Amino acid sequence: MWDGGPMARTDTPPAGDERSVLFQMLEYVQQTALSKVRGLDDEQARRAPVATSPLTTPASLLHHLRWNEHYWVEVVLLGRDDRAPWSDEHPDGELEEGLVLPVDEIVAGYGEQVQLSRALLAELDLDTESAEPLRDFHPNVRWVVQHLVEETARHNGHLDLLREMIDGSTGT
Repeated sequence: MWDGGPMARTDTPPAGDERSVLFQMLEYVQQTALSKVRGLDDEQARRAPVATSPLTTPASLLHHLRWNEHYWVEVVLLGRDDRAPWSDEHPDGELEEGLVLPVDEIVAGYGEQVQLSRALLAELDLDTESAEPLRDFHPNVRWVVQHLVEETARHNGHLDLLREMIDGSTGT
């Protein structure tokens, strides 16, 4: 199991069953997000090269992904308390916090959340419905994992562009 540290990324699952494919794709996009932020210093990680999006930085996006995982796995699926730094007064609190926390702390926090999410999800069947409803339905584990893949992959596109604008790095 991945510990959040550097490793070779692969989207090839260990088996062809649905669970293996879903979880390998999730791990792949999680590793990609980390690879886009690793190696940046605090100033670079907080740089917002798109003037109209001052909260869109590598650090703030990775911090957002951390709290997104927390929300979907712990709050929606398991019905736990929401510990995220957002509120009615600061709906973008996780993005704002990403502008001030050290990038090493953000990287470590994301890695820890990924590990916790994987451990919690490992105990659940894909058909297990959420403790909390989402609008008018209870998403199951399968839906939540697929949503995490989609959300993380979407932000990886942003991270690709930000990293290239910050230091010229391209590729996987």
